This record gives sequence, C-alpha cells and structure tokens, in this order.
Amino acid sequence: MRTLLFLVFLGAVCIYALYRGGGPERWVACIVIGMVLLDPAVHIFTPLEYTTLDPGHLVIDLAGWLGLLAIALRANRFWPLCVASLQTIALVAHATRMLDVTIHPKAYMIMQVASSYPLLVLLMIGTMFHRKRLKAFGTDRSWRN
Repeated sequence: MRTLLFLVFLGAVCIYALYRGGGPERWVACIVIGMVLLDPAVHIFTPLEYTTLDPGHLVIDLAGWLGLLAIALRANRFWPLCVASLQTIALVAHATRMLDVTIHPKAYMIMQVASSYPLLVLLMIGTMFHRKRLKAFGTDRSWRN
C-alpha cells in the first residue's frame, strides 16, 4: 500500500511538473521518472535485499545525483540545490554500507528511500512557485547565464 501511495504521489507531482513547470522542474521530473523506471530493471539482475551493497541502486542513485547536481548548478532556482542534497543521502547510504557491513538492513533501506518523499514535495513546491512567478511577472527565467 505504501508503494502504491508513493507511486500515485510521484505520478501526480511529475505530471504537474512536466505540464506546468519550467525547464528545471521538467528535467527533475524526467530524472525522477527515469530512476523509478530503472528500479525494476535492477531487480532482474539483483534481488531486493538490503543486507549487502546494492550495486544496481548505487548506479541509479549516482546517475540521478549527477543529473540533479547539474540542474542545481545551472537552474535559476534555489530548490534544486535542496533536491540534489536529498539525493546525496542515498549515496551516503551506499557509502555507509560499503564502509560498515554491520549497518542494519532497515537503516540502509531507510537511507536509500526516505529522501524520495521530501524530494517530490520540493519538486511540487518548486513548480507552484514557478507558476506564481509567471502569474506575477509574466516570465520566469529557468537557467542562469
């Protein structure tokens, strides 16, 4: 049930960002969708377990982080910096698992997935503020020069 609610929330936020957002909002939505779509492909090759390092999710999280960081550095917005920081938590989870094999599997899982919820909230709020700036000023520059 938790996964279904997350996917419904993710779908609603990403559709909103894709249709009503500016460049940064749309790119972040695409990255998030890509990460979610790649998740089942990882489980074809590796089982879903948190007792060992998960190399498939490490690759997905690293690629997502690089994309989000690139957006954060170029966007004319503050919120993408926060999103990239949240994605860093997932990378720290993988680093922690590599360095300390005694970390509890639930802690590893929570560190991997917990930042997904606030990331979506930030994307939604960022899109709302983009719409607000468009309404107030008629334009909202997406990218820095």
